Amino acid sequence: MGLRGHNALRESGGQVVRFLVSLIGSTHMAFPSHWVRGIVTPAEASGGGSVTWAHAVYERTDLTDRFSIRTTGVTAETRLVLYANEGRARCFAVEKVLGLIDVERDLIQPLPAQFRGKERERLLGFFVEASYVALIVNPFWVLELPSRNNILEVFALQVSNGRPGEFDSRLKLSSVVLEDPLPVSAGSAR
Repeated sequence: MGLRGHNALRESGGQVVRFLVSLIGSTHMAFPSHWVRGIVTPAEASGGGSVTWAHAVYERTDLTDRFSIRTTGVTAETRLVLYANEGRARCFAVEKVLGLIDVERDLIQPLPAQFRGKERERLLGFFVEASYVALIVNPFWVLELPSRNNILEVFALQVSNGRPGEFDSRLKLSSVVLEDPLPVSAGSAR
């Protein structure tokens, strides 16, 4: 899985949640990255049915329709995100993958009080980055799994500032944003 880069929103010794940030329409969406299994191009996925990747089948789900977001359609930047956990696997199209970002847990904001309907099932909150606001998508809603309490706590990582003996489970990725896209797959999708 190639990404444009990896960033951290304020480094600290606290808890962080790693997100895959992408565009759906003009909306920045953040997906907890623990359940991302791959990212492929529509051409690699071929066809409109399910996607088979690394011996797993990912049923397509249309998040643009589920969120009622208008998109420009398939472009050169369009990717299919393969998302799975607890025996459920889905893939969904995004207009552009921006990359991975680690966000300190205390920088994640809940939805404002005026959001009282179904959006509370779909969205967990938001965070503010230098150039955008990202809505955090409920991964249990994406996979149509029973919802849980304190969902973001499932994805929180304890981050070390390099002190000996501290646990640091973050992937070792460079902290640059690349301008040119990298290859997006290491296998074949059918």
